[in-house]
Amino acid sequence: MKTSTLVASAALIIALTPAAYARAQSVQEIVVTATRAATWDADDVPTIQLPRRADNLIVEVRVVNDTRDTVGRRSEITQTLRRMSQLAASRSDIALSIDNDGLLVPLTENMVSTLTLGVDGNRADTSVARVIVKTPIRTDDTLDRASGRIEAFVKGVEQAGRSLATISGSWNLSLIDPPQYRPAILTLLATDSRSVAATFGEGYAVEVDGLSNQVAWRQSGPLELSLFIPYKMKVTPKP
Repeated sequence: MKTSTLVASAALIIALTPAAYARAQSVQEIVVTATRAATWDADDVPTIQLPRRADNLIVEVRVVNDTRDTVGRRSEITQTLRRMSQLAASRSDIALSIDNDGLLVPLTENMVSTLTLGVDGNRADTSVARVIVKTPIRTDDTLDRASGRIEAFVKGVEQAGRSLATISGSWNLSLIDPPQYRPAILTLLATDSRSVAATFGEGYAVEVDGLSNQVAWRQSGPLELSLFIPYKMKVTPKP
């Protein structure tokens, strides 16, 4: 899987009003492959890591419409997005979001009216909306199985007028509330530190620097992540 970013460009295609954005901040979900924390070189990744599956598989979906009348284009895209929201709400394995600089903001049917449409490239007579469709990653999922749920969902959306909804870009992963894994990582690190200290004997002590760093991650498989705290360990003689 490529780790290409889904971060919105400077010309944001979908925007929320401040009030709608504030309401959407109840869940902190990070696009892990769209942030610096996913770009660690193998030599810089510490030994102690916490393996886990990502929470969701995500992908961008574009809704494009080239109806000549501006009002008609917006109406048809809005209808399509509402139908998409309604279909997602009827399922437990699909949800909609928008990507706000690497943070996923839940998108519901009631928020569709707050969206701002953009122009599709240089085509002034074509409007486009971009949304993120996600599905929870199950314990028995493969990439094909999880992506298949999203593909079937997009195919099943009833598209209004000249609207066309298509999957765009690479498949990416998301992680909900990365700081929640800090205690588990520290526990693993403490266990390793005690083991190292015991190996060298009573005349030596282990020092660990960097424990104040935030939880970071790297993608270790199609649906898998390795979480860690960037730290440095050294063994020194006791005074």
